[in-house]
Amino acid sequence: MRSVRWITVGAIATPVALVIACGTVSETVGPGATPSPAGHVAVAGDSDNGKTVSLHIGDRLEVRLTSTYWTIAGSSDPQVLKAVGPVQVSPQSSGCVPGGGCGTVVAIFDVVGAGSAQVTASRTSCGEAMGCTGDQGSFRVTVQASA
Repeated sequence: MRSVRWITVGAIATPVALVIACGTVSETVGPGATPSPAGHVAVAGDSDNGKTVSLHIGDRLEVRLTSTYWTIAGSSDPQVLKAVGPVQVSPQSSGCVPGGGCGTVVAIFDVVGAGSAQVTASRTSCGEAMGCTGDQGSFRVTVQASA
């Protein structure tokens, strides 16, 4: 079981294991993450595809995928998980062949209600002139939110 680092407003909290159905949200919060006013930030990345994360109202979820080819569809239920601003695409400026899709795509969501919501993403290209096969072209993380 891996752990996720929680950030609270003004201080860094003790690392806490984030219990989910198939493992844990594996990445830690980066220095650019901004927590929601009263909650914690959890970051889900490529390795968290298909997992479920338990969060509380007031927490924030950052979905960070490592290819600029990803298109993040958003939340399946904005009454539970509400997008905070537009999706941010950050291409890698050097060390990448043209068409490689190097960089990140980030979407941030606040947990605003109890219930369940999914964040999904898709892509048709998995690299320079390389189509995606199997489940390489889809991403899904489920949030179970409670008070």
